[in-house]
Amino acid sequence: GGYVYSHETRCDGKIVAILPYRYAGETMEFMLRSEVTPCWHPEKEQISSITGGVELDDPIGTAIHELKEEAGYDADADEFISLGTCRGTKSTDTVYYLYMVDCTDKERGEAIGDGSELETLAHCFWTGTIFDVVDPLVYVLHYRLQNYND
Repeated sequence: GGYVYSHETRCDGKIVAILPYRYAGETMEFMLRSEVTPCWHPEKEQISSITGGVELDDPIGTAIHELKEEAGYDADADEFISLGTCRGTKSTDTVYYLYMVDCTDKERGEAIGDGSELETLAHCFWTGTIFDVVDPLVYVLHYRLQNYND
């Protein structure tokens, strides 16, 4: 029927998205990532969630790895809050596994990255606002956290 969609072969269409949070007094802050995302803009840094292609068909293991690699935080599987899954758009078959993790009392270590050129230029930062973020996953994560019930 002329329908065209994309499939991310690097991760078999499975990605984790993580939005760490912490409390600074009474204020909830979120960790976002500033990085060059070539399909959004070839040179200008964009603000997004922490993401990574699912490895070994293990979304939570990948989330643990990506949090350490990109943000410098260690967390165990039971510290992550699973917020389910979503799809990016109707033009991709990618499934996003959504996670939040409370980093309030965690010490931040070195974000080691994966050694790629673009990742060496990226960095994560804490903020109290998510406005002006171009990554729709940030909004999905934020909304689901605000409406999360144990």
